[in-house]
Amino acid sequence: SAKEMTLGALASALGGELTGPPDRVIRGANALADATESDITFLANVRYERYMAETRAGAVIVAAGYSGPCDSLIRCEDPYYGFREALLLLYGSRRHDFAGVDSQARVAPSAELGEDVAVAQFATVSADVTIGARTVIYPGVFVGPSCRIGADCVLYPNVVLYDQCILGDRVTIHVGSVIGEDGFGYVSRDGEHQKIPAVGRVEIGDDVEIGACCTIDRATVGASVIGSGTKFSNLVAIGHGTKVGRGCLFVAQAGVAGSVRLGNYCALGGQAGIVGHIDIGDGVRIGAKSGVAKDIKGGQEVFGQPAMPRIQAARVYTTIPQLPDLRRRIKALESEIKQLKADGDKKGT
Repeated sequence: SAKEMTLGALASALGGELTGPPDRVIRGANALADATESDITFLANVRYERYMAETRAGAVIVAAGYSGPCDSLIRCEDPYYGFREALLLLYGSRRHDFAGVDSQARVAPSAELGEDVAVAQFATVSADVTIGARTVIYPGVFVGPSCRIGADCVLYPNVVLYDQCILGDRVTIHVGSVIGEDGFGYVSRDGEHQKIPAVGRVEIGDDVEIGACCTIDRATVGASVIGSGTKFSNLVAIGHGTKVGRGCLFVAQAGVAGSVRLGNYCALGGQAGIVGHIDIGDGVRIGAKSGVAKDIKGGQEVFGQPAMPRIQAARVYTTIPQLPDLRRRIKALESEIKQLKADGDKKGT
C-alpha cells in the first residue's frame, strides 16, 4: 500500500512546478485514463493526450512546456522519470517478507554468507559459494558450487545458477531463469552429434536485471558476459560465449546466438534474433522480429528480415502490400509487349 502525500510535498520532492491545490492528498498512482482524485499519473506520450481533458486524476506529471487541458499539473523536465520517482516516494521498493536463513534451506558448510543475507525455505546454496551482504534468495532457488554472488542481489523463486556463475552487486533475477546451462554445442561425426563440453562460465555485471524464464548459456571456454546495467525482459536467450555490453535492453523473446559481441547501450526489440559469430557496435537499435545475419556498425537502427537500415526497411515493407497489384500489372505489360512484338513480326512479313 502507498503512503499519503500532499500534492505540494510531492511536487517539492520531485523538483517540479505545481499548478493545482497543494493540500490535495495523494494516496496512490494509476494510469491516466483510470486515475481518481487521490491518484498521481503522468503524460509522456502524445498518443495519450486525448485523456487529458477528461482525466479525474489528482494531478498529472507533464513536461515543462505542456499547455493543454487539465488544471492540476506537476511540470517536470522528464515526466516519465518524474512518475518513477513518485512511485518510489509513494510505494517504496519491493519488500521481502522473510529474513535470515530458513531452517528448511540447505546451505553447504563451506558457503560464505555476508551480513543480513536471507535464504528462504527449500533453497539450495552449494559448496564454496560466496554471497554478499543483504542478498535475498527466494524459495526453490538453486545456487551451484563455486558461484559468487554480490551484495544486494535478489534471486526470485526457482532461479537456477549452475556452477561457477559470477554475479555483481544489485543483480535481480526473476522467476524461473537459468544462468550457466550448457550451450548448444555439438560436433557431428559418423552420423551422430557429439556434445562439446562446456567448461566456461557466466559473468554478470552490477545492476543487471534478468526477467522471468530467461536463459544465459555458459561459455564453452572463457566466459559469457552480461555488462553492467543491462536489462532483460522475459524469455530472452543468450548463447554460449556471447559478450553483451553495458546498459543494453532486451525486449521479450529476443535471442542472441553464441560468440556474438554486442556493444554498449544496444536495444533489441521483441523476438529480434542475432546469428552467431558477428559483431554489433555500440548504440545499435534492432527492431522487433528483425533477423540480424551480419555485422552492424555502431549507431545504426535496423529492422526487417534480413535486418536492414530502418529507412530502407520502411520502403521495402511499404511495397509488400502492393506486390499482388504490381504482379498483375507486370503480367499485363508482358502480354502487351508480346502482342506488340507479334504485330511487328506480321508487319515485317
